[in-house]
Amino acid sequence: MFRSLPKSLAAVGLAVTVALTGTFASTTEARADRDDLRTFLGAAAGIVILGNILNDRHNRTHHYAPAPVTRYVAPPSTHYVVPQVIVPNLVAPRSCHRRFEGPNVDMRAFGAHCLQQHVPHYAALPGSCRERIFTYQGWRDVYDAQCLYRHGWVRS
Repeated sequence: MFRSLPKSLAAVGLAVTVALTGTFASTTEARADRDDLRTFLGAAAGIVILGNILNDRHNRTHHYAPAPVTRYVAPPSTHYVVPQVIVPNLVAPRSCHRRFEGPNVDMRAFGAHCLQQHVPHYAALPGSCRERIFTYQGWRDVYDAQCLYRHGWVRS
C-alpha cells in the first residue's frame, strides 16, 4: 500500500490517521485543553515509532554465512598395503660425460645412448634435458649436464 512513499512519510500518515480516527470516534464532548493535545501527540509519536519498527523488521535482508563444506573421506581399508615408492639413485656414470663439438656447438653433456646402456633407471631421466645437436660426427642425442644437475642428478 505505501511502497511508493518514503518510510517515514508513510509512518507519519498512518499515525495521524489512527490518532484522528480515535478522536472522531469518541463520544465525549469536544474540548481542547493541554492534556488532550499531549495525549494526541504522544499517541501519534508512539504510532510513528511503532510503524517504523514494523516497517524495518519486514524490510531487512538477511545475510547468512556460507554453508560449511563437508566432504566424505572414506576410511582406509585395512587389507590394502600401500606400495612404497622407490626413489632411484640419480647417478649418471662419469664415462658417459664428454665434450661434444660441432660447427655451432661446443658443450659438455651425457650421451643418450651411453646413459641408456649404463643407467638402470633410464626412464627416470628428465625429458626436458634431452637435446638433439649437430656435431662434426653428425646428429647426436645428448642430455645437457647442467639440466641434469638441476634435476638432482649427480656424476659418479
